[in-house]
Amino acid sequence: MTFTDIFIDPKSDQRIAVPDYQRAYSWEKKQIDLFIHDLKSHQDRGGYYFGHFILEQSSCGWEIVDGQQRLTTVVLFLAVCQRLFPAENHPLASLLKRFKTVNYDQAALDSLLDERLPLPIANASKLPTDDEIIIALNLRDSDFTLSQKRMVLAAVRMRDAFESAELVRESVPAYLRVIAESLCSVHVTYDKAVAVSVFEMHNTRGVALKLIEIIKAKLMRFVYQMGGPDKNELVSRIQAEFAAIHAMEEKLELSSFRGEMSIDAIVRHHLRVIDDGCQTDPEDFDQPDRNAGSDKMLAYIDRKLAGQADDLSAYPLALAAELRKSVEIVCQLLPQWDDREKLVGDVMILNRGLSCEFFLIICRSRSETANVTPEPISNATLRFWEKLLFTHDFHGRYHNLKGSRDDFPTLFSRLGRDEKAISEIIKHYLQRGFRGDRTGGDLQKVVREDFETAKDRFLKNAFGWWRTKVVYALYKYEVAHNADIRRIMKDTISVEHILPQNWEWVWIEEDDSPPKKFSVKEERQAHRQHIQSKVASFINGLGNLLLVTRQEN
Repeated sequence: MTFTDIFIDPKSDQRIAVPDYQRAYSWEKKQIDLFIHDLKSHQDRGGYYFGHFILEQSSCGWEIVDGQQRLTTVVLFLAVCQRLFPAENHPLASLLKRFKTVNYDQAALDSLLDERLPLPIANASKLPTDDEIIIALNLRDSDFTLSQKRMVLAAVRMRDAFESAELVRESVPAYLRVIAESLCSVHVTYDKAVAVSVFEMHNTRGVALKLIEIIKAKLMRFVYQMGGPDKNELVSRIQAEFAAIHAMEEKLELSSFRGEMSIDAIVRHHLRVIDDGCQTDPEDFDQPDRNAGSDKMLAYIDRKLAGQADDLSAYPLALAAELRKSVEIVCQLLPQWDDREKLVGDVMILNRGLSCEFFLIICRSRSETANVTPEPISNATLRFWEKLLFTHDFHGRYHNLKGSRDDFPTLFSRLGRDEKAISEIIKHYLQRGFRGDRTGGDLQKVVREDFETAKDRFLKNAFGWWRTKVVYALYKYEVAHNADIRRIMKDTISVEHILPQNWEWVWIEEDDSPPKKFSVKEERQAHRQHIQSKVASFINGLGNLLLVTRQEN
């Protein structure tokens, strides 16, 4: 049904209410931004799905069991439009009088709909304070709730979108049409127990969509909405690529080098260095962020889709095909290489992200020379890569260095097609480092000098900025003594510290009160400093490192 079919009846003023057992308004800027984006992107085309609603028919009208966040947002948007453009009128405006939120927020919503928005709100960088909201909505401090604040900030964000021309007045009828004609699924019940059961089933029994599934749906929808006589065939091709990805995903846990290379991580690294296969410049190898979450990765794909000019299907098809290749490399090819040369898995343990990106690039560059599965790169080349990962930021001259210090994007953009070229470029950085002004053109000499001059610091304080390097050194030490440490690490057990990082006074006292013999403040403080220095001399030492997790400790 459409939104209008469900909620707008010109012959009825039926109330639509949020029952008090529901949670209050919880949408924040992230969800409001998506709502605004949907209005803009669908104003010239149909097919906008606005979600599922669960309604209970009561003697007073509809009660919203599921969908109240979306409905409240529509009401707030209508209020903003009415305030900014009073001449605009639309059948949806009846919701302003018929919609009721939870009782404890209703007075605040009424004030909001009466156009008492906090001002100034033209600049989103200066949001209203809690006190300003309380005054604007004529509330008492004791009546103020976080949900009321969220409603006000949602309205502020919507008005700011008009002020900044992100939304335009002339398109208000189109925005309202998007809502009115949006497609919705609906379940109506006449029994509260049934309503709550449906809500619980709908929201807790299913499995949330994974990032890879959202990307698949996004690409398929983009190609389908693009239109054209072959859209069904193109959608099927994308679907086939992701079917292959899902088939390999189950093998990922067995081949992920300690079980931490998730499918989301593969997607992130793929977008950074491969994307649709057209990455060439260093800047191409640095977006999205190295630690980007799902939201940023989806936003990156949205920007790429919006930037398509001629063949609108080219990017979705290429991204699906290349992503399938990357998952295949991590799930199948790298484990095969690792069986022949353990350094493959070792460098993944040393730096999973950079090594994943490195392998995604070189596997493609080497396979382009022949239509066969690429041969593993040699032990010597892998050793160069391992040394670069270990030493490039280990020395003290990098510690707390502001600005750029690790230019792996440039390194990635210069990797050649054959192994000799790959080795030469890694050796160049291995010798010089990424910042010649800090290493004097001899990275290995600087690292050796650091070891020689700071031996005590490393032994007594193993957990500085070099912590992961110490863990890796211990791992390699165990391997050198024929320990089957990789099998243990596969089960996500890692090298961890047996003691907390900061000591506490209660370790040497039965309670927090000072001992009587240290009643003088200065004496007590001196005693604490003496004990603390003794504890600090060994608390972070190598002798306290165990192959167990914090929880097991």
